Amino acid sequence: MPVAAAIGYLVGNPTAGLGVISRVTAAQCDQVKKLAHSGKVRVTVADVEEKLYVAVRVTTVTGHTACANIACSHTNIYLVKHDDQVVIDRGKPTAAKPSSRLAFIRQTNLADIWNFATTAPLDQLEFITVTKDYNMALAREGLNHQYGMGVGRALNNPDGLGETTTLTNQVVAQTAAAADARMGGSQLLAATNSGSGNQGITATVPVCVVADHWHSSPEQLVRALTLSHLTLIYIHSFLPSLTAYCATHAAAMGAATGICYLAGGSVADAGRAIKIMVGDANGMICDGAGCSCAVKVSTSVQTMLKAVNMALQGITIPATNGVVSESVDDTIRDLGRLTSEGMAATDSVILKIMQAKKH
Repeated sequence: MPVAAAIGYLVGNPTAGLGVISRVTAAQCDQVKKLAHSGKVRVTVADVEEKLYVAVRVTTVTGHTACANIACSHTNIYLVKHDDQVVIDRGKPTAAKPSSRLAFIRQTNLADIWNFATTAPLDQLEFITVTKDYNMALAREGLNHQYGMGVGRALNNPDGLGETTTLTNQVVAQTAAAADARMGGSQLLAATNSGSGNQGITATVPVCVVADHWHSSPEQLVRALTLSHLTLIYIHSFLPSLTAYCATHAAAMGAATGICYLAGGSVADAGRAIKIMVGDANGMICDGAGCSCAVKVSTSVQTMLKAVNMALQGITIPATNGVVSESVDDTIRDLGRLTSEGMAATDSVILKIMQAKKH
């Protein structure tokens, strides 16, 4: 966060949206790091109800001040002040009602998504291959170069415990490698889903690796990717805009649906796989860690492959167990409730832990 603040002060561009970092030059990086670690930048946790809130105050050596506040979304600046003069005041936003698009998605179900993705005219769906183009390029980048912790390269290492010749390990290694590259500084673009590059990667790479291994047809790949990404959008519609739940787990549920289709399975198989995943590893936290995200991506994908294997054999977690319901759609909605209500305090605890670290 001090680095982000220093970037905003030294090379900020209010028209760049979330693309500010990509415009920072190597020479400017040194200036940013110097300011971030100079003691002039201080970060504290705001005691507010909003899950997404930032208030920035800059004070110059001559005593002038500038303030900017955002809430509810990453680029939603609602208040700007220069000294005591209000420049912008749109009022602090409150939790908005779901958009018409979001409301529509919440009213659908997995069977509708399956039917659409498997029957819609192919020319309406082929645009989804852009996710393969971008995210598989990131996977190759992560395998061929060292980024972050090098999780994908480690899992792809024939000297390790894993056998890289197996499909399972290739799926896990390539997905983690793509996340490595994205989080580790690669300038290659990621095709996102629900605003997240890692979710887009997790919904894409496993499906592409499996389709390639099984020699699936181009049409099968298009429909499987459509299933994966639409299922993720459906699941994500029930999650908070900012949550302590690592949503690559939800993204892997999308991939499970696409891979079930590639295997010749049914929507019932996909539903069983999703229920297994919800009942298995639904508490993985998102702590914004960066390079360790690739580890969590690999965990999500491993959980997914196990769930698909069981589901295709007719196995699932029964509705008598915990948060799993008889209906996969009720299970998905309850996952949203679990993350919205059950993990509500987790973000603040994570921030307190981070703030208490001795660097």
